[in-house]
Amino acid sequence: MKLTSALLASLALGLTLTATESGKTVTYRVEQNATLTEIPAGAKQVKFWVSIPDNERYQDLLDFEVVSAPGSWRVVRDADRGNRFMLVEVNNPGTDTITAKVAFTLRRHPVFTEIDPSKAGAITASHRSLYAEELRLDAPHMTVTPELAKLAADTVGTETNVARQARLLLAKVADLADHYGKDPTKPASSVGDAAICLALGGGTCTDMHSLFIALARARGIPARLQMGYRLREASVGKETDPGYRCWVEYFVPGYGWVSSDIVEADDPKGLGRDRWFTGLTERRLWLNEGREFSLAGRTAPGRINTMIVGYAEIDGVPVRMIPEGAKKAQLSRTVKFTEIQSADAPKLAAR
Repeated sequence: MKLTSALLASLALGLTLTATESGKTVTYRVEQNATLTEIPAGAKQVKFWVSIPDNERYQDLLDFEVVSAPGSWRVVRDADRGNRFMLVEVNNPGTDTITAKVAFTLRRHPVFTEIDPSKAGAITASHRSLYAEELRLDAPHMTVTPELAKLAADTVGTETNVARQARLLLAKVADLADHYGKDPTKPASSVGDAAICLALGGGTCTDMHSLFIALARARGIPARLQMGYRLREASVGKETDPGYRCWVEYFVPGYGWVSSDIVEADDPKGLGRDRWFTGLTERRLWLNEGREFSLAGRTAPGRINTMIVGYAEIDGVPVRMIPEGAKKAQLSRTVKFTEIQSADAPKLAAR
């Protein structure tokens, strides 16, 4: 296991990390296409930022190449968290559709964090300073409103243990909200908003995880969003749209950042809440962390809510990034992958 900044910070604070990996460590070879459509005739300049993988705690990027790009390209990072994107710039495209293709090899590790609540520490002033961004109460779409603060307080009651509070809040979101894949009446497209998720009783994975983040922060528990997509066994060797899947990480002193996917945990045909409230399987590809991105090379003002596939501008005007009624998003992604190596995952000893 690599010593990430979060892990180093935990060790510096005198904490003990206990994590156990379970399942298979798998190496994937992936081809990923990002396609921009509806470019108007006469467009002078197109810019699009493509989400690409990088190294992460449970992901090792072994190789990467740009197979084809319709114009010049370079790798840029967002100013706040260092997430990496490929910026493609095309002058006078002369066509209504352009595609950038990358190929990479990466190794994914599953993780399951076995938490003994009696060994979980308390959130201290040092944690609140170190993870101030992950404790923001006013983050766009994850704002801790009075209603959400009351829901969080009512959910945990008199419980003060961080691990038990997090478990109660995860279960509350799973009980209150459904993913549109489980309940088709829920919105299948959204900016990912905590208050809207609560009002509608579900939506996308970003809605559900935004709700948890707001509830966790209301209780002073650091929480953050991670973005990527799944590499499902049924899709091996096929070119498909993998959609996207986000998940959360919440901080438990003594254990560090714990991964959780509430959507998977709430799947009646899945591996259950115990598995997904404290971990992920190896069939997950990580792309970026956080929200409200500041991207190098942008013309339009403001920040970008999420980088699910990426972001694009045509002559300085942002394109449609999520579906609007019958209109599809202008930037889409397809993926084709194979599994080139699989091995039993080693167990991580307690530190």
